[in-house]
Amino acid sequence: MRFDPRIDAYRELGVAETASAETIRQAYLTLVRRYHPDRAPDGEQSEYEERMKRINSAYEILSNPETRALYDRTRRNHVQVSPIPSASVSRPSGVPYSPRDPYHTMRVGYQRRYHHVRVSAQRMPHWARLLVGVFSGVGLVLGFVLGLPFGIIGCVPGALVGLIGGALLGLVAVYLSVLGVPAFVFGWVGYALLGQTGLWLGGTIGLALGVIGAVHLWKRANSGLRS
Repeated sequence: MRFDPRIDAYRELGVAETASAETIRQAYLTLVRRYHPDRAPDGEQSEYEERMKRINSAYEILSNPETRALYDRTRRNHVQVSPIPSASVSRPSGVPYSPRDPYHTMRVGYQRRYHHVRVSAQRMPHWARLLVGVFSGVGLVLGFVLGLPFGIIGCVPGALVGLIGGALLGLVAVYLSVLGVPAFVFGWVGYALLGQTGLWLGGTIGLALGVIGAVHLWKRANSGLRS
């Protein structure tokens, strides 16, 4: 089987390089349900078809143990071997040239983590996805800004950490909203109708509804991981 060694099949499926065959299969099924062209929104048919091609190619590589082993060897060789730098590229004297991209492994790891968060968020309602996106953007900016004193070496990982941290905080905010808003609303209504007793009664009912909503949201976000 011939394949482009530059394709990151693990990243396409959002799994670690040490993932088991079952984990790879489950990740593939989840992505198929998410990006099947039949589920594409209006105007995004071509994007979904292209994404499914990459997902299918990645799964074809990783689902076969022999093909996966060959891919891993080819991929490692591709990372280790890099063309000789152009003479026009200047480096400080005495600093040896490194053929490795110092940010490659770091970027792949962070992008894989963010992919998992994003897949979960995409299965949530629009308001939840929007909230996660806002937190992600704020985290990205803050991470980059906080890394400025350390130069570009600090900015790059800082931005990635901020992006992932913001997305995770966004998910937490989503669940806290699902839990807290019903309790607040029912508690306020109960207090307006029955006073202190209504506050406790309405708050309890609202919290119970919030728990049910949070469980439903959790199952929806993780649907397809167990099939």
